[in-house]
Amino acid sequence: MKKRGACIVVVLLMFMYFPLVFANSGPVYWQGYPSSDVMSIEKNSPIEVKKEDLSFDFSQSDNSFYSLRGEVTATYTMVNPTNEPQAAQMAFPYVGTLATLSADDIVITTDGDILPYELYLGDAVKSHGYDQPATFDFASIVNNISTKQYQSQHFTGNEVGTLYLIEVAPTTEQAINFTVDFTFEKEKSKLLSHRFNGYRREQKKTQLTAWCSNPQQLELFVLGEEIDFTCAAFTDGELTDRTDRFTYEVSTQKLPLTQYVLASVESNPHLLSAEFLSDIQLYNMYAKALDTNFTHNNGYCTKDDLYAEENNERVLTLVYTVHFPPQSEREVSVRYQAAGTMDQRKTVDPQHTFDYIINPAANWSNFTNLQITIITPSEAPYIINSTIALTPGVDNTYTASLPDLPKEDLSFTLYAHKKVTLGDKVRGYIQNTFGYFTPIILGFMAVTCLCVLLFIVRKRRKVDTRER
Repeated sequence: MKKRGACIVVVLLMFMYFPLVFANSGPVYWQGYPSSDVMSIEKNSPIEVKKEDLSFDFSQSDNSFYSLRGEVTATYTMVNPTNEPQAAQMAFPYVGTLATLSADDIVITTDGDILPYELYLGDAVKSHGYDQPATFDFASIVNNISTKQYQSQHFTGNEVGTLYLIEVAPTTEQAINFTVDFTFEKEKSKLLSHRFNGYRREQKKTQLTAWCSNPQQLELFVLGEEIDFTCAAFTDGELTDRTDRFTYEVSTQKLPLTQYVLASVESNPHLLSAEFLSDIQLYNMYAKALDTNFTHNNGYCTKDDLYAEENNERVLTLVYTVHFPPQSEREVSVRYQAAGTMDQRKTVDPQHTFDYIINPAANWSNFTNLQITIITPSEAPYIINSTIALTPGVDNTYTASLPDLPKEDLSFTLYAHKKVTLGDKVRGYIQNTFGYFTPIILGFMAVTCLCVLLFIVRKRRKVDTRER
């Protein structure tokens, strides 16, 4: 009976740690980016902020991301103290991707009415690593808002290129590996391809390949000197079994680069945010990516390289205008989704940190009365760190009331427990050290400890028996 009881204890100890396996099935760190207060583009704006109600609501977080997401709402009571009407141009910068941008994600209103805005693209943000959190000078970002066309070192926007359209069709049900062979010099020609899935190059000799099981249109857009190419087809990926069971036809046309790039936007069904962007903004994003790829790939780029730009985290700045009659007060509100930085490197439960840059509000003529409300999620109901003193309340709510702008920007961390304990750190260390083997290691440690304990008990019993 004693042995059976010991076995049960061992099994229970092992199953206690099984959840650690699942906690290690995703990343232990996921970078988030700061968001910002609304700021005035005009440096000497007479508009005053009488009050700001800033709320973070994580109660509806659905755990569909590695990092917690919450709805942030910043509502400003603004006053025009002058006797003249004012048209205040405002900017709201944040970090996001074009591929996921939706009209429902960001809502700007004035006195309850939805306000239209223009979207300006900033640079893609770079990974800053674990120990270098991303920070942004949003004021300089706003200063760099521009409608100028991007100036490339490899081409000009109105440069005319040659578009080669290659219509390929297998004549049987067997798929073919279609090849296009040519030579070009990066100093004389620049190439942008589409729908090819293979690329080989040896000095000036270049080969593009595309598997075709159905009729397909392949594209080559060439800037600079035109190219001469030969076409062939094979039935294998190694290009050893040549076949003539296909047809192809080549047509050419001259197009300005700007026209071809913008046509690429229309042909991309995944770019949902094109409706928010002007042609110049779209062109600048693709032209800069094209320039970068031409530099890194010796004058060659694919449309997929351009499309990848839509998935990059980048600074997006929303610009809009609010009209104030003389001696008037208006309510301006911005609502959007924000994601924090998830960090599970040192604790068994993740810590979620959110950064909010408040001080751009100092650009207004005057700012008073900042009210902050944070509703935490059930899986991380406690705020364990904050740059601004917060008062806990009922229903997972924290609040703060400040008469004016704080000296520091707001940063706070959500956690599953009231504080990070030594036990949390030890369990987190074991989990991150052993990963998927954690339950095995812990089970082995539990068995070892139990065996040592049983050995000591038996040893003492034998000693007691001898003494008797």
